[in-house]
Amino acid sequence: MIEDTNHLVVPLKLSQEEYESIENLAACNYSPTQVAVYLTAPIDEFLYQYKKPDSLVREHYDRGVLLAQFEVDNKLLENAKSGNITATQEFKKAQEKRTFENHKNRILNEG
Repeated sequence: MIEDTNHLVVPLKLSQEEYESIENLAACNYSPTQVAVYLTAPIDEFLYQYKKPDSLVREHYDRGVLLAQFEVDNKLLENAKSGNITATQEFKKAQEKRTFENHKNRILNEG
């Protein structure tokens, strides 16, 4: 099966456990190439799947990054609510950064 003129598609067959590993590794900021090596998946095929925005590989990678950031931000919010001034400052800084990124993505039509 040919996906595009330069790439023969050999779909990755990953288990639910492997998709969870993708999320966990992405949460720790491992690159897609490092994730492929960890899974002993063909690097070229893994990266091809990662670059497809609608692939399960990309979905789980992005989910891992998002969940990790949420956990950190949520803990900052809890500490800020309890009166921790440093946590309040860090939370506001993270909010401003995320707001900027959201506006940038909206303008560039990236989500």
